[in-house]
Amino acid sequence: MNAQTPGMAADSIVNAIVDFAFSAYARPLDDARRGALIARVMDALGCAIAASADPEVQAVARAISSPGGSCQALLNGRMNAGDAAFLNGMMIRYYDWNDTYVGKNGGHPSDLIPLALAAGEEAGKSGDDVLRAIGVGQHLMLDMCDGSNALTRGWDHATYVGLAGIVIASLLCDLTRAQFASAIAMMAASNNMLIARTAKVSAWRSLASPHAIRNALFLARLARAGMSGPDPVFEGRQGFLEIISGEMTLELDPARDRTGDTHLKMFPAVFHAQAPIEIALELRQQLVATFGDVDFNTVIDRVEVSTHAFAIKWAATSPGLWEPENRETADHSIAFMTALALCKGSIDHGAIEAAIHDGPVRALTRRVVVREDENDSARWPREAPAHMRVVAKGRTFEKALIAGRGHASRPHDAAGRTRKLFHNAGAVVGAERAVVWVSKLDGFDRAERIGDMFTV
Repeated sequence: MNAQTPGMAADSIVNAIVDFAFSAYARPLDDARRGALIARVMDALGCAIAASADPEVQAVARAISSPGGSCQALLNGRMNAGDAAFLNGMMIRYYDWNDTYVGKNGGHPSDLIPLALAAGEEAGKSGDDVLRAIGVGQHLMLDMCDGSNALTRGWDHATYVGLAGIVIASLLCDLTRAQFASAIAMMAASNNMLIARTAKVSAWRSLASPHAIRNALFLARLARAGMSGPDPVFEGRQGFLEIISGEMTLELDPARDRTGDTHLKMFPAVFHAQAPIEIALELRQQLVATFGDVDFNTVIDRVEVSTHAFAIKWAATSPGLWEPENRETADHSIAFMTALALCKGSIDHGAIEAAIHDGPVRALTRRVVVREDENDSARWPREAPAHMRVVAKGRTFEKALIAGRGHASRPHDAAGRTRKLFHNAGAVVGAERAVVWVSKLDGFDRAERIGDMFTV
């Protein structure tokens, strides 16, 4: 297929994605979808601001700095679009505080937001244009999570981020149909990443999706310049279906509203620890009322957590999760995050780092047992249930939740979302600047050009 010649691709999945994307992007936003998308932009950018001054983030900023570029990296100056998307994406992912979604496969759809912001800013798009593009990309990513099995075959969710991201980039870069199809094909052929974080978790956790969205901007430019992609790419011998995803069933209904289907997080930790952390913090209040504010490592005999099988597979299987050596592993451990909540009574990204070498927290972590509850597994992912029993000096304290606050079954209200954003932004830029910025983001859809949204 020549990317300069309008026409259909041979690959039916590519054609279906292009048809869906054009149709969904043309659909005006109603109040509910607009509100859900703005909430996710605000949540993601708050996570980015919280991480903006971290030494690793600053090291990357220095390494890729390109002064005078067309796009803004939050609190880190102007860069070219690809680098700005990469750095903003790293900041959004850095504390594992941004949204999540799990169907057959899981991922973080808000990883797409920095791509849309960079592509939209460079192209002079409006806030409404960018929100509609985010909605299309998020919808595609969720359908891929629901309808195929790349994750269970060893591929990182950034593989899906790349495919959803190329759709966003193609829409905001105004590609023709044939260019759009080639962009998708090039991404499907080139952006398949190993999950590479089943034991010790590394900094790559925060870099895989940014790498994918940076690729998306690059490949959209190649397609616009007339470069063609393999066709077919999903179907046929040694195609994406055979090698990467297995059978793929995509609903791709442009009339379906998926903007509120992702789960937002209260705590900077893996999603599967959200309910256990919330329970542990509530049980700690009962423990304080019973024993006083003491060293709970010396009071608690054992902690038993029961939850669904998917949570255990990803956050309570590797022995290293009970002896974490870095923050990325610690915040992916149900046992460690439970012990931290019980010992300290609060969870913050700084507290996680400090607790890695905290003797009482590590000692209590070793006494946390995590087991599957088959009833909980049957309720997943419609809910994300957990139950905790804490035995302290012969007394038992227990509580269960259907999901952590922020799951689609227990969504944050507007005030809760705003508190998280103020907490993250205010700690970095001060309360007064945070108030102005939050007000500006709340009117994201009314921005004629989205570049103004980045001035914090």
